[in-house]
Amino acid sequence: MNYRPMGRTGVNVSALGFGLLRLPMLADGKTVDMDQSVAMVRRAIEGGVNYIDTGRVYLGGQSEAVAGKALAGNWRDRVYLTSKAAWWIMERPEDFEKQFDESRRAMNTDVIDFYHIHMIMHRGWREKVIPYKLIDKMMKLKEQGKIRFAGFSFHDRLQLFKEVLDANPGWDFCLIQHNYLDYEYEAGVLGPKYAAANGMGLAVMKPVRTGFLANLPQSMRDALRSTGVTKPDAEWALDYLWDIPEVSVTVSGMGSMADVEANLDYASRAKPDMLTPDEREALGRAIRAYRGTPGHVDCTGCYQCIPCPHNVAVGYIFAYVYNNYLLHRNKERAMFDYTTSMSPIQRGAPASACVDCGECLPKCPQKLDIPKHLKEVAAEFGF
Repeated sequence: MNYRPMGRTGVNVSALGFGLLRLPMLADGKTVDMDQSVAMVRRAIEGGVNYIDTGRVYLGGQSEAVAGKALAGNWRDRVYLTSKAAWWIMERPEDFEKQFDESRRAMNTDVIDFYHIHMIMHRGWREKVIPYKLIDKMMKLKEQGKIRFAGFSFHDRLQLFKEVLDANPGWDFCLIQHNYLDYEYEAGVLGPKYAAANGMGLAVMKPVRTGFLANLPQSMRDALRSTGVTKPDAEWALDYLWDIPEVSVTVSGMGSMADVEANLDYASRAKPDMLTPDEREALGRAIRAYRGTPGHVDCTGCYQCIPCPHNVAVGYIFAYVYNNYLLHRNKERAMFDYTTSMSPIQRGAPASACVDCGECLPKCPQKLDIPKHLKEVAAEFGF
């Protein structure tokens, strides 16, 4: 396992982190397979992983319970443990402290190493984070020694990302969504550089885009293999992130022991600037193959079109449903990706909620006919 500095924190984290969100389930599809999940976490630690990522709302609280059981005894001393406070379930400011205490009890720990304000986006930033003074509360936890490092996870456009960073010079780290297909999405390629310039550690989530980049359509796979390199699809996605010097840790959700073993193998070769020029060019060809699919909606996820007056999550609908469907022509898979990769608050209203008000049209840098494309999605998927 290779290790990287987590910004100015003074600690080194494993190139691969374990995200406890996509754990194996029992036959009912709702209950986490505790024994298998614990075994997976401990195998990852034995393989050198020292960054365990969870959140208060992950899997209805079961994620933190897995962490608590897996890290019992001396296992806890071998890792940096994270969790997240979910603003959208807070009804009053003191719910922040309540969530934090619930997380500590669930994970059986006195101190949480890396604590996030979860999923900062425009609505939460304006309606909860600022009015509830959550940043001040976070920094107070750090002063009290209850957390070691203060940060946030992020799901919005680059402009807000910069605003959040600038709002608190005391941020130690952040967690953003990034992968080679969504290089313009949310904080995008500039987010890591901006975070690094502020001395922050950078964790990256969704490296394989909720499984899409681990099972590519043939056109994209052919583009990658034009280099003569035949590594697995998922390894290409992870290598893209490990190639970026500013990325401290790449957090991968793993659903089986096979996933753990494969990712440990990939991580054994991880290092900054690891890709050759030919490999970087091949990733560009794969992106063009994706965007060249007939009917593809050229949405970059810049978020200029939100907030929508009817709460339609335009970028998510285009990226996680329609464009994926056009490539695979697998409606069931596209819907599964859409419903499992986003929380309900991120998904917002369905495409059919668009009333063609046109408010989004002048905001779109790509000059997309957003209402027209939303009607296409609604007609295809019936929502």
